[in-house]
Amino acid sequence: MELSRVSSKTKVRHKTDINRTLSMMPLSSRRVLFMAISQLDSKTLIKEGQIFRVYANDYARLAQLEMNTAYEQLKAAALDLQKQVIGIPKEELLPPFPRIGERPWVKPIGKGIRMLNVTQYCDYEDGDGYVDISFSRQMEPYICMLEKNYTTQVLLSCARLRDTNASNLYQLIRQKISEKKERYFDIGVDELKDEMGLFTMRYKEKTYSYPQFKEFNRSVIKLSIDTINKTTEIKDLSVEITERKKRKASKLRFTYRIDDKVQFEGV
Repeated sequence: MELSRVSSKTKVRHKTDINRTLSMMPLSSRRVLFMAISQLDSKTLIKEGQIFRVYANDYARLAQLEMNTAYEQLKAAALDLQKQVIGIPKEELLPPFPRIGERPWVKPIGKGIRMLNVTQYCDYEDGDGYVDISFSRQMEPYICMLEKNYTTQVLLSCARLRDTNASNLYQLIRQKISEKKERYFDIGVDELKDEMGLFTMRYKEKTYSYPQFKEFNRSVIKLSIDTINKTTEIKDLSVEITERKKRKASKLRFTYRIDDKVQFEGV
């Protein structure tokens, strides 16, 4: 599907396995990646050598950005995507789709993490203002021939969320909707921070951001909820504490409804 024909019904689908990696990506890179993914048929195999192009004018229109900003973000995204990897535990690794003349795939041994390149290459054309993306063979099982365990997002919502925390919370909500949790879901506070990438790792030790729930709620959750309600098809989004441990919030419930008839400006 061409980006010039994007509507409020245009979706982006990808395996849920890579959601946490996506949540760590810069917003501009994620936008370009999703605009490329939206052009393929998630139920069929990518054609060998197939290229996905994102023009600056489409990027600006879909993300509602000025052209100068679109050019800058497109170029930065191309550089970032070329070095972007996804980490998958070896025991959960999906085999690449076989093609004629190739040797059979052998599953790697061990319990470590396999780092996979997202793209085979990215070309940025400055004068014409576009990026060409060729996905790596290893990435294909996570974006095409999808049958189960995948997340569906609305492209225009992905493109127009300008806050990383709001974008990550939106992706989590859409993941839960894809899991048939269409009105609410419960989640632990630390698990929510994992999904939103709100932690740091040092010497294999994880330290969560916003140790005080009051600050986490005020600076992240409430602001993200307000942005999502205003920008996306997710409406009446709210949160409540459902469990406490030693008087500290430990589990939350997010409730929402889906407005399938939402109108996005500019399309």
